[in-house]
Amino acid sequence: MFTTPSLNPGVCCIEPVRHAEFLCQAVYHNEAPEPSHKPTEALIDELLIYYYGTNLAARRAHLKAAHAIHRMGPIVIDERMQFVLFPITTSRARNPFWINLHHFLMCAPAGEGMTEIHFNHGMMKRVAADNNFCEKQYEKALRVLDRSTKIREQSALYITRHQKHGQEADFYN
Repeated sequence: MFTTPSLNPGVCCIEPVRHAEFLCQAVYHNEAPEPSHKPTEALIDELLIYYYGTNLAARRAHLKAAHAIHRMGPIVIDERMQFVLFPITTSRARNPFWINLHHFLMCAPAGEGMTEIHFNHGMMKRVAADNNFCEKQYEKALRVLDRSTKIREQSALYITRHQKHGQEADFYN
């Protein structure tokens, strides 16, 4: 039975936790957090496989090939819903803090190497990350989403343009 949290656009962030039993939790707006026994990357990987038929390695390979981003890149889950997760911390245990771009509002320095993440519905989280790094990750996520959306739209335009001119047989041969 699949008992881990659901990966859906309602998730605000997936954060590592210090708990005897759980390694991370998916945080939603106006809902109780859903804890997981897995680190954040393993959770995202499992949920990508279960819900979308792909995995984190494939998404990272696409990110590297299409956008030339090799490390700490945003993962586009679904362009149509603008569902993008981006990491803002590094972790040797593959347990970084991930933010859903759709719910992110801004980040602000909180002193002593901390950053306060503001979400568009009023929730705030303090994270042990550099504010400049958080800003760069946010910009990178916006850039990747923009390009991914344009690539998808251009491909759809190309297919419809050839079908309108009666060239669908040539397109598939």
